[in-house]
Amino acid sequence: MAGEIKPLENKTVSFFTLGCKVNQYESQALAEAFRRAGCAVLEEDDPADIYVVNTCSVTRLADRKSRQFMRRVRKQNPNALVIVMGCYPQTNPAEVAQIEEADIILGTTGKLQAVSLAEDWFALPAEQRKKQVLVTDPVVRQTEYEQHDGITGMETKTRALIKIQEGCNRFCSYCVIPHARGQVRSRSAAAIKKEAESLVSAGYKEITLTGINTALYGAENGFTDDLETGLQGVEIIVKALSDIPGDFLIRLGSMEPTVIDADYIARLFRYEKLAHHVHLSIQSGSDVVIARMNRHYTAEDYLRIVEVCRAFDPLYGITTDIITGFPGETEEDFEASKNIVRKAQYLHVHCFPYSRRLYTPAADMPDQIAPPVKKQRNKELIELAETVSRQFRSAMIGSVQRVLAEETEQTEQGLLWKGHCSNYCTVYFRDPSMHDAYRPVSLENQWINVKIDAVYRDGVIGTVV
Repeated sequence: MAGEIKPLENKTVSFFTLGCKVNQYESQALAEAFRRAGCAVLEEDDPADIYVVNTCSVTRLADRKSRQFMRRVRKQNPNALVIVMGCYPQTNPAEVAQIEEADIILGTTGKLQAVSLAEDWFALPAEQRKKQVLVTDPVVRQTEYEQHDGITGMETKTRALIKIQEGCNRFCSYCVIPHARGQVRSRSAAAIKKEAESLVSAGYKEITLTGINTALYGAENGFTDDLETGLQGVEIIVKALSDIPGDFLIRLGSMEPTVIDADYIARLFRYEKLAHHVHLSIQSGSDVVIARMNRHYTAEDYLRIVEVCRAFDPLYGITTDIITGFPGETEEDFEASKNIVRKAQYLHVHCFPYSRRLYTPAADMPDQIAPPVKKQRNKELIELAETVSRQFRSAMIGSVQRVLAEETEQTEQGLLWKGHCSNYCTVYFRDPSMHDAYRPVSLENQWINVKIDAVYRDGVIGTVV
């Protein structure tokens, strides 16, 4: 009927997103779908008619946080529709189904159907609405990427994410993600380029390529490069985006030394728009532990990639993940992890204690490390990583970095601008016109040349030149 009000017209929705950049991207895509259906998207703490909890399950702590969010939103509005989706229900649907706060439960596929499910929910009288568990089981049956129109923007006005692939088939012995996300499925290169062109036209100065295992882009059988670049892997997308006109930066998501090597990284250096930064996951510095993790490289292989990056640019930013307390990890193994931190001179290390996960071989391995030992090792590694990070950032003093101004922050030194340079270091600086009576132009989303003066907070601080 003409003029009929849609079920979600004038409804409000709020998102609680845990975990990785893929979840952030998927929440953004879903938020835009809700807007098209007539919903207003609110901040987390605002009472809403619909709450979407996009979960993570990489650790038991992530599961617990997901449950906490469900309880929190129910308290904010007892009458709201609570939609729970993502890796936690995908890997443990029975457990999530028992959580009374969850009304509609989805897995990691078909997330965009949350809009139509919400429309159906509100079209029914309240007394007819029932809990629905709609998890795709098993997710490994998914063989094709779920194509969609992409996103038009992000909450930040400066940096945008683009998801390029789904799934992982590496089956590291500690990791539940292949069970949560399924096998590798790559997105159309033409669709990725189209989305990037739209985001660059909208003014975004940095595009980050993300995926469950970004390095595996195009690795599945039957994949065809619909842009016909003649290249392989993520280089297909780097080349495609490099051809887009505009002054913007391309940043890679996590890369795996199980997939790429020093020669592959070196080939990427020819793309001038590619950021001088890579998140290169190591997980342990011990070859014995790396082998037990079912990761097919050695510490020497890894350091060869680091050496190639630093030969190209001594200030090349490298970030990583390291697990402490993996089953059977000895003091000698732990010392090897500390040594890799010293040798690689990381900008940042994400340190976290091993967490037993359902479906993973490591959960049943002998010699599980006691929680106090894992906690102590993690504390030591965090402290070492911070020392090494300061050393790396100290080496930046005196250099001039091109910084994308993102936001202002009130600090003990007054109001400062904050952004990131190519190597992903956070840079603070004062706008020279900050104290003028009239400031005609904001620096947000502008490239600013900053001479680095000192290590400061989680990054460095400098002077506009």
